[in-house]
Amino acid sequence: MTATIRRVSRPRGTLTDAQIRLLTRTAEKSEKAQAEYRAAVVRVLTEGGSFSEVSAATGLSTNTLQRWKREAS
Repeated sequence: MTATIRRVSRPRGTLTDAQIRLLTRTAEKSEKAQAEYRAAVVRVLTEGGSFSEVSAATGLSTNTLQRWKREAS
């Protein structure tokens, strides 16, 4: 059995205050998580991890890793 999602009918372009708050909170959490991830990656690099090792572990390109490390300095 699959669940169905009930849609609430209202005019397009009219988000509720609760929906706006939800989206804002979620975006803030996402930005914080991304910043924490980036800081962890840079920390590993500054502790001696090579760009190729970190690239293999994260799936990020070595160019991105070099840029992140440079921007953190």
